[in-house]
Amino acid sequence: MENNSQALLRISNLNKTIGKRQILHDISFEAYSGEVFGFLGPNGAGKTTTIKIIVGLLGLDEGEIYIDGSEINKNFEKAMANVGGIVENPEMYKYLTGKQNLMQYARMRDNITEERINEVVETVKLANRINDKISKYSLGMRQRLGVAQAILHRPKLLILDEPTNGLDPAGIKELRDILKHLAHDEGVCVIVSSHLMSEMELMCDRVGIIANGKMLGVYTMEELVSQTADEKREYHIHADDPEKALRTIDLPDADKSIDDGIVKIKIGAENADENIYRINKELIVSGVKLYTVTAVETKKLEDVFIQLTADDQEGGGQIG
Repeated sequence: MENNSQALLRISNLNKTIGKRQILHDISFEAYSGEVFGFLGPNGAGKTTTIKIIVGLLGLDEGEIYIDGSEINKNFEKAMANVGGIVENPEMYKYLTGKQNLMQYARMRDNITEERINEVVETVKLANRINDKISKYSLGMRQRLGVAQAILHRPKLLILDEPTNGLDPAGIKELRDILKHLAHDEGVCVIVSSHLMSEMELMCDRVGIIANGKMLGVYTMEELVSQTADEKREYHIHADDPEKALRTIDLPDADKSIDDGIVKIKIGAENADENIYRINKELIVSGVKLYTVTAVETKKLEDVFIQLTADDQEGGGQIG
């Protein structure tokens, strides 16, 4: 994602040691208004520690964090005035209704009108249930109310730590749509942590990948997708005469074999569609009965993530 404006969140050389273990090692990245930035890494990689430092729940040992131009150590209150977030689980009064919870929270902030409360209720799609008690809410509804609570004061930066944990697919999609709306339509800088690449792929504009307490890089989704592109594509051909099919396929540099009666062929990704059309035509002309030609799915984004975060040390990049 190209963005030449000043970063809303800028983290430089963040280090953190807890006990005798260094949890974070020189963490640096930037996130901008109007984007959903995914903070991606295996469980135990240091995501929650970083987020707790950003929102002021943990102190930093070394480094700098700027939120909308304010450095948190020098101007903490001004920096935090621009932040909304949910770290771990949203805290709510279960014996109160959703609306009463929002009103309770609004009293702790300045200038939050009932109109604003109703506005965020509409944003998170809870208007039909907002007067029900929290005890009757599903996990997905509680997460959406947590987002409503976090954005009541119109923060420029919204940070959510593993917000889709435990949600069903419908709940994940609802939350994803809300966060993309906040970023793309309202200009909020949204940061979402997760250990699941499949979630990040559908939700985020860019992702920063962390493993073993170290940043491995920041990528647009297009850059990550490009890493899944293999030089060769594999196809499985089911025909009545596999041996004849194998002899008929005449394509330079093609890797051909038969496995359990299926012809397996790997051809260059460039012009692959045109070449597989030619192969199909040649097989039919030669009298081979062609039943199916199946493209085999190759490397996925999950594979790229695993490859990027692989660690030779025992524990697979986790720090506990």
